[in-house]
Amino acid sequence: MITKTIDTDTVKQNIDLRELAARYTELRKEAARELAGPCPKCGGDDRFHCEADWFFCRQCHAKRGDAIEFVMWKDNVDFKTAVATLTNAPLPTAQPTRRPPAPKRPTEQPQDWTRKAAGIVEQAHRRLMDDTDPAAEAGRAYLDSRGIEPHTWIAFNLGFTPGASLPGTEGKQTTPAITIPWYRAGKVVAVRYRFLGVQSYVDSKDKERTEKQTALAGSSFTGVLFGGQALGVRIPKLSTLIICEGELNACSIWQAAKDTRLNVLSLGSESASITPAMVEHAAKYGRVLVCMDKGERAQQVMSTLTGAYGIKSPGGQDANDMLKAGKLGGLLALHCFQAAPDKPAQERVLWDIWDAAQVWPGPDEYTQSIMTHIAEKMSVTLESHQTAQVIKYDALSHKERPPLPQELYRSGIADYSEAWQAWQTLRPTYAAAMGKNAEGYYIDGVTV
Repeated sequence: MITKTIDTDTVKQNIDLRELAARYTELRKEAARELAGPCPKCGGDDRFHCEADWFFCRQCHAKRGDAIEFVMWKDNVDFKTAVATLTNAPLPTAQPTRRPPAPKRPTEQPQDWTRKAAGIVEQAHRRLMDDTDPAAEAGRAYLDSRGIEPHTWIAFNLGFTPGASLPGTEGKQTTPAITIPWYRAGKVVAVRYRFLGVQSYVDSKDKERTEKQTALAGSSFTGVLFGGQALGVRIPKLSTLIICEGELNACSIWQAAKDTRLNVLSLGSESASITPAMVEHAAKYGRVLVCMDKGERAQQVMSTLTGAYGIKSPGGQDANDMLKAGKLGGLLALHCFQAAPDKPAQERVLWDIWDAAQVWPGPDEYTQSIMTHIAEKMSVTLESHQTAQVIKYDALSHKERPPLPQELYRSGIADYSEAWQAWQTLRPTYAAAMGKNAEGYYIDGVTV
């Protein structure tokens, strides 16, 4: 008989429970070494707490447990299977060639939750897009202040809810928020609520808190990248993938580079992990760029993605900051060019930027300057060409703004989604032809 022991102390010392738990739920900093968030098993807002060597849930696991206990509890497995999962290797037994059981796939969410979440997302989106809804004006103003335009609202199915529950208040305190849906295989799997401002309040346990977002109870962010609903139909090997953090950063990057061969996906939060499926998907692209707020986090993500190239924003600004400054498109163009491995790839980047510049309303000044800089470096002359004219959007001056989608769909020319897509893509000549006899339709400051 062969007898071998398991050094459980070593197993537990090699596992940081905060990193392990972050694979299954969204966690935020609670104290110097403590994180808190929804329970991976029973949900809630902040009933799950953990440090490097312990965890507990106020609802379904009140007693503190270690990493092995966490896996046994979460996956409903025995001790040996939990150790095998954590060590990613078979346990020492009398049959050393026996393979450990395959990891369990994430539990599929109940259909009634999926239907409920889809209904919430759709209603919130319609409220955001309905300019006759006065309560939703606050949501539209918030997104406008972030530089995120209506065609991006549609691409990511953003919405507005007047009463998102503040974490830790059991629904007794609410605040307006932007709804941000996450999808897997076309189905809603999570809904983020981004508050219109940072909320400072006292929760139901008389604890002072400061929060900027929460999530719909039952949401599952595990193993999902945000932004799949807006991925373009492109050949990955000829395209660039940007991986960022934060949903609004992903929206900003998509808006700035949607007409080039560039796709963007977001990890969501700083604590989210890169899974093998994510690595496999990223490997399909010709180039992968990593854009994170912190350099250490960018290095960590790049270490899991072979050949990834890091983007460093000047002055520590994130993608949305750069979008508001009118410099995100140019920054992305420059980094795509610098990441190109050879001259043919560099030429593709230049002409991708050029093609995007022909789409109304044309490039911003910074992107135009970067395109000119790249052309000069490549000894390509662009003087004989003319990019689409830049038309400034001014909500206070009706004559200076481009055609408004609500005026299109009110006139019966298109529904609101089609109208915003027209606003996004049509060139002035086509837009003018389409807008004839539509009251309030403007091109270049001239009523059509």
